[in-house]
Amino acid sequence: MKKLGVLSVLLALASPMLAGPSGIDLHDYWDQRCKECHGHSSEFARRHLRVEHGRLLGVHHRSDLDVFMSNHYLADDLLAPVSAMLMAQVTTPPLFRERCSGCHGGAAAFARKSLTLRDGVLVGNASGRKVADYLASHGGLAPGEVPIVVDSLTRTRIEVSTEGK
Repeated sequence: MKKLGVLSVLLALASPMLAGPSGIDLHDYWDQRCKECHGHSSEFARRHLRVEHGRLLGVHHRSDLDVFMSNHYLADDLLAPVSAMLMAQVTTPPLFRERCSGCHGGAAAFARKSLTLRDGVLVGNASGRKVADYLASHGGLAPGEVPIVVDSLTRTRIEVSTEGK
């Protein structure tokens, strides 16, 4: 439960940074610019990055990760949002990938196609139901896992949004 509290605090602090500049889908940006060399963003983040004292650190670039990323093909206006995305991926258990992706595919594609934020609440496009309510009886998640998946999908929906921000 402590991890959920930390995740919620990180999500709240990072949410203004999660969305890129208007019209930028951060996951699509990663896939077009970074994936060929670094693989999927969450796998890369969990394998090569750490968060210490609220700061994102690289295995190889511990003290200068921001400088390295800004000199490594990352647009200046995307440094904060991409860093926030990677930090969230490092600190979020991969429950969606482990429990949901077999049926629903990747979280970013699923969020783009099937989810909407309505007054800050994540809902399914087809049903209009709150995702938290739906997951209470879908997918076999334990009650403590539901908020983790909802927070993860909410963050992902924000990151893939191409609407005016």
